[in-house]
Amino acid sequence: MFSDELEKISWEETTKAIYSKTDADVRRALGKKEHLDVNDFMALISPAATPYLEVMARLSQKYTMERFGKTISMFVPLYLTNSCTNSCVYCGFHISNPMKRTILTEEEIVNEYKAIKRLAPFENLLLPAAAGVPYIARALDLAKPYFSNLQIEVMPLKAEEYQELTNHGLNGVICFQETYHKENYEKLHPTGPKSNYAWHTEAMDRAMQGGIDDVGIGVLFGLNTFKYDFTGLLMHAEHLEAVFGVGPHTISVPRI
Repeated sequence: MFSDELEKISWEETTKAIYSKTDADVRRALGKKEHLDVNDFMALISPAATPYLEVMARLSQKYTMERFGKTISMFVPLYLTNSCTNSCVYCGFHISNPMKRTILTEEEIVNEYKAIKRLAPFENLLLPAAAGVPYIARALDLAKPYFSNLQIEVMPLKAEEYQELTNHGLNGVICFQETYHKENYEKLHPTGPKSNYAWHTEAMDRAMQGGIDDVGIGVLFGLNTFKYDFTGLLMHAEHLEAVFGVGPHTISVPRI
């Protein structure tokens, strides 16, 4: 599990390593033709890489065109509920926030699906929901006539629960770690299911154990230093690729 690997990592030493990278380290990373590792990316986000931003931008464009061409893959997020059992201090859905809570009925869910399809021929649907597995399973069943690629962004589940949802058409799972800094994470998520740092960091392991190989990870920039959390993202990606033979298909970096 990735949580076991995190226990062995000194984030103070990791931060020092980033800031100790030299111009030679950056040039070596930029010149690599094969797969870059976490150490290479640490060089590319170090202060020593500042003069090479334009070079990195050109390389990024080159690799994007080689792999994807001039295409953009879009997905539509549909929030099934604004209810929540967590107390993330930065989130408007915080359990203690006095607001009207809504959970869509089956009829309302289908009406939303139809409205999305009227907008454009979307095929990628993302369902964020703080809801139980039976409810999510039913929402997936209702979505299958309208969308070909179904993903969820929900609270971390058990491996067998992810596996159960694949029987209802689930293709992919997205789960943001928010921050990999354990002390900050626990301060920012004091109560609720999300307060369990280890359980949260192991979500993608369990999803892949449940038979899902299309996973997405991410952090919320602003909760900790971005260099630190970006390195955590890359370590997470390397772990998944080493253990399961495939890394995350998406890496997200929203900003608070």
